[in-house]
Amino acid sequence: MKKILVSCLLTAVIVVAAMVVGAGYFVGNYFVHFGLERGTAENPQEPPKAYALLMPPEARQFTKPDYPSEEWELTSFDGLMLKATRFSPGQDGHRWVIVAHGYGCTQQNSWYIAANYLARGYQVLTPDLRASGASEGRYLTMGYRESRDLVDWAKKIARTDPDAKIILHGVSMGAASVMMASAAPELPQNVVACVEDCGYTDAYDLLAYQLESSFGLPSFPAMNLLDWRCKAKTDFSLHEASPLVAEQHAKIPTLFIHGDKDTLVPPEMARQLYDASTAPQKQLLMVSGAVHAAASQQDQKKYFATIRDFVAPYMEGIK
Repeated sequence: MKKILVSCLLTAVIVVAAMVVGAGYFVGNYFVHFGLERGTAENPQEPPKAYALLMPPEARQFTKPDYPSEEWELTSFDGLMLKATRFSPGQDGHRWVIVAHGYGCTQQNSWYIAANYLARGYQVLTPDLRASGASEGRYLTMGYRESRDLVDWAKKIARTDPDAKIILHGVSMGAASVMMASAAPELPQNVVACVEDCGYTDAYDLLAYQLESSFGLPSFPAMNLLDWRCKAKTDFSLHEASPLVAEQHAKIPTLFIHGDKDTLVPPEMARQLYDASTAPQKQLLMVSGAVHAAASQQDQKKYFATIRDFVAPYMEGIK
C-alpha cells in the first residue's frame, strides 16, 4: 500500500512538473515571438508585435533628408544581408556619423537626426539594423549582435575613407548597440566618439522593468521563461545584451543623453551607465520634460548644441 502511495505521488509530481514545463515553454515562446521576432505572413518586414504598443502605424511618417544618397550593403558575420543609406552633404569630407535606430524601428527613424549632421557637413550612414527594415534577420537581439554589425559598418567606412573620423550615435536599442560597439576590441581607430540617447543598462533588466511597469506582470518567472526560450531559439541570452558591462570597458569619449520623463527606459539607467563608464571623456545630459526617444524634439537646440560641443575636440581640423 505504501509503495502504491509513493508511486502515485511520484506520478503526480512528474505530471505536474511536465505541465509546468509545458506551460513555461508555451509562455516563453510567446514572449519571444511577441517581443523579438519580426514579420507576419502578410508583411515579412513587420516589426515585433510589441512595437505596436510603442508607436501606432499612423505615427510612422518620416521625411528623407534632401541630400545625395546611395544604398550600401554589408554581409554580417553570420551571413545576413544588411542594408543602409549613405547620405552626402554634397561635398567631400572625412567627418562621418553612423546613426542607429531603436527597437522595432527602421533607418527612417534616424533621418531626423541624420538631417542635422548633414547640415553640419557630415557624411551620414543610416543602417537598417538586423531584423529591421530592408535588412535580413528574424530576431532582434537588443543590441547584442547589432553592435557587431555596427563595428562592421564602421570598418566599411574606414575602407572607403581611410581618413574618416566616425561618431556612433544611437537611440534606444540603437544606443545600446553603439555602447556595446564602442567597447568592442575590433572597433576601428577611426571611431572617435559615441553618443547614446536613452539607452538601457541591460536588456534583461529593461524587459523585467517593462513587464512590471507597462503590463502589470511579475518579472518572475516571466523573464526566466523568456530568457530560457530566447537562448533556445536565438542562441543568445538577454543578459548578454548589456551596455552596462560594455561601459566598464569603454575606450572612446561618450555622451549620455536621456529624458527625465522617460517611462520606458528609466532615467536612473542613464546615471548608472554614466557612473560605470570608463570612457576617457564623458558627459551626461538630462533633458527636462523629454519622454522616451524624444529628447531631440523636446529641446532641439540644446540637444544638438551639446553634441556639437562634445564631439568638437575629436573633429578638430577634419573637413
